[in-house]
Amino acid sequence: MTGAPPATDPFGRLLDRIDALSLAGAWASAACVCSILVLIVAEVAARNLLNLSLDFAWEFSAFFMGAAFLLGAGYTLRAGAQIRVNVLLENVPRPLARALDIVATICGIAICAYLAFGLSQMAWLSWERNSRTDKASELPLWIPQAAMALGALLLTLQILARLGRLARREPAEDSRLRQGQDIE
Repeated sequence: MTGAPPATDPFGRLLDRIDALSLAGAWASAACVCSILVLIVAEVAARNLLNLSLDFAWEFSAFFMGAAFLLGAGYTLRAGAQIRVNVLLENVPRPLARALDIVATICGIAICAYLAFGLSQMAWLSWERNSRTDKASELPLWIPQAAMALGALLLTLQILARLGRLARREPAEDSRLRQGQDIE
């Protein structure tokens, strides 16, 4: 995922594997965004050229949006591309800033793990109950819910990796992974 050589120690290799999973999630997120584009263009074309609506387009676009958001979140965290307000961390001594970063990361782990558990449980219950959407597609709800649960799991793994990097005194983010330009 990075331009750095692969780690030689077992924990470093584990971190590299989590990074690789996050990258796969980012590619899946990009595929979801492209799918939204295709669905919306097809809907607009169908309405204007054929005078009919693809009733599933908006429904599936919403599912793809949720999946895209969560599947890409782990990679975004690793790249340090999420929105983060550093005003406190930049105005306290470095040891305190490091401690606050670790505490915030531990809080983030709890939140992400709870989200992953909740979304996984929701997908499982939808699968057990054979729940379907109330739209014409009658898509089994566990399918989009499982994609969102997977994204939350990837985010949880990446924030655990972040804690591991902080414990090893390594950079928690890799700014080389960012595409485009930061807005300050």
